Amino acid sequence: MLGLPSTTEVERALPKEAFYRNLKMTATLRRDFVDGVERIVLANSVKPSSCYLADGRRVHEVLVVRLEPKGAEAPRSVVRAVMDANPNRLVVVDAGAGRAFLSEAGRMIVSDDLHELVLVGEDLDEAWDSMLAQAAFGETDGTDVLTRIDRREKARALAAEVAALDARARKERQISRRNDLFAQLKKKQAELAELRKESQ
Repeated sequence: MLGLPSTTEVERALPKEAFYRNLKMTATLRRDFVDGVERIVLANSVKPSSCYLADGRRVHEVLVVRLEPKGAEAPRSVVRAVMDANPNRLVVVDAGAGRAFLSEAGRMIVSDDLHELVLVGEDLDEAWDSMLAQAAFGETDGTDVLTRIDRREKARALAAEVAALDARARKERQISRRNDLFAQLKKKQAELAELRKESQ
C-alpha cells in the first residue's frame, strides 16, 4: 500500500472487537465503529526487519492501517481512536475518501493527496520525519519538519485573524474605532509577512 516495499506488506484484518475491549469507548464512538467502518486492516509494517532502514532512536516501527468505511469516508472519531490505541507511529488511510492521517506530538497531519510514501533516510527516525513532510508539504525533506508544520499552522491562524480584522475594520462606522482596527490589521499583516518569509 502507498507504494511501500512488498517486504513491508502484512494485509491482516484487525477485529473491531479488539478496539471495543481495549479502549474506553463512549456510546457514540462505538456506534461510529459499528456503523462507519466495514474493516480495519493492518496493511504494512515498516521496521528494520522488513526494509533496509536501521532502527531509530525515537521510531522503531511505522504501521500503515487501512480503514474501509461502510459509507463515503470513515468517521474522524474512529481515526483518532485507532491512532490513540497504538504506541507505534501510524499512517491511517481512509480507503473511502483516499485521505491519509499521520499523528506526531499531538498534531494530526491530514493529506488528501498522499498516494505514495517514499522511504527516505538511513533510519526510521529520518524516514518518519520524511513521511510527515510528504503528508504535510508534498516533499521528502524531513528536516525540522515539526517546526515547519507549527509555522504553517501559525500562518494559517494569523491569515484567518487578518481576514476577520479586515472585515471588521471595513464595517466599522466609528472613525476612531476603525483606525484602531486598521492599526491592529497592519501589525498582524506584518507578523504574517515575517512568518511567511521565515518559511521560505
